[in-house]
Amino acid sequence: MLLACFMVSSVLLFAFPAVDLAVSRVFFDQGFPWGNLWWQPLLRVASVWLLCLSMIAVVGIYAFNLWTRKSHCQVNGRKVVYLFLVLILGAGLIVNLGLKDHFGRARPRDVAEFGGTKIFTPAFVVSQQCRDNCSFSSGEGAAGFFAPALALALSRRRRIFAVAIGIGVVVSFARVAAGAHFLSDVVVSFFVMLIVADVLHHYLVRSDDPSPSKLTRTCPAGRS
Repeated sequence: MLLACFMVSSVLLFAFPAVDLAVSRVFFDQGFPWGNLWWQPLLRVASVWLLCLSMIAVVGIYAFNLWTRKSHCQVNGRKVVYLFLVLILGAGLIVNLGLKDHFGRARPRDVAEFGGTKIFTPAFVVSQQCRDNCSFSSGEGAAGFFAPALALALSRRRRIFAVAIGIGVVVSFARVAAGAHFLSDVVVSFFVMLIVADVLHHYLVRSDDPSPSKLTRTCPAGRS
């Protein structure tokens, strides 16, 4: 289902590139009021700190569990490996190395439609408008959508997963509003991270989960 949704959304965004321009134009009208607001850089830094502190906390809980031979939050080696692989494969290899460094898409604030000098190119079209750290797809969006992987690893609550999706949406919205990414950039990062997280969760985490009746519920977020 995730793959089907990704394919459909990708075809639509490729076939109707005007959607990207229309969404970005909302934030460039009236003198581009969103790009320089105080919360923009604060939110960007906060998302990086959230990612780093979350991973430090998970590794710390795992080390504590090893030391005490307990299972707080059901954090085990498989879940630690799972989270690192989601980051490395999803945000690292696919988004940053695979997409950002090879498609050469100019950022919204740099294209001629919004006062820049670069040529707008649709999603999935390779161009020479940017040399490195380009617009497609969104690295910050990928970092924000790492939160659902944390939710999958540490909780079975749908509310927690919904909040995790919300974190990614807020981070992505801020990047689009700042003129740093088009809508398609953050949508692609969303699907990449969610698909990678879901596949790895199936093979690394779900296959190793004990039955619910045998779980030691020592972490509030882990209750069903």
